[in-house]
Amino acid sequence: MVAEGIPEIVYYLGFVTVSTIGLVVVLLLLISPKDPRPTPEKHAAFESGQIAAGRGRTRFIVQYYPYLLMFVVYDVVAMFLFAWAVNLRALGAPGTIPILVFMAVLLTPLAYALRLANKPENW
Repeated sequence: MVAEGIPEIVYYLGFVTVSTIGLVVVLLLLISPKDPRPTPEKHAAFESGQIAAGRGRTRFIVQYYPYLLMFVVYDVVAMFLFAWAVNLRALGAPGTIPILVFMAVLLTPLAYALRLANKPENW
């Protein structure tokens, strides 16, 4: 008796998918800019109000990579620690073991980032 509503759900999801794709296509056709007289100046690379100079591909400076890595790790850890702390009484001791494993797994990249930050060749 669970399968009685499945065809209606499939039809509904198909309708929503086709409608969304159709709406996106129609909006792209209506909103996309059309240039009746393209010129080379209009197609030139433009960056922050200046004509682009130099190559488009440059070397990526990894000077701040350790800080970025630490921020991402701390952000994820803080999010999950907050959710764990809110439910600490309900979880009890069995809920503490997985969070300790989780912290150990996520603090490993933090240790790596700190090791990178201490290397003088990165600066």
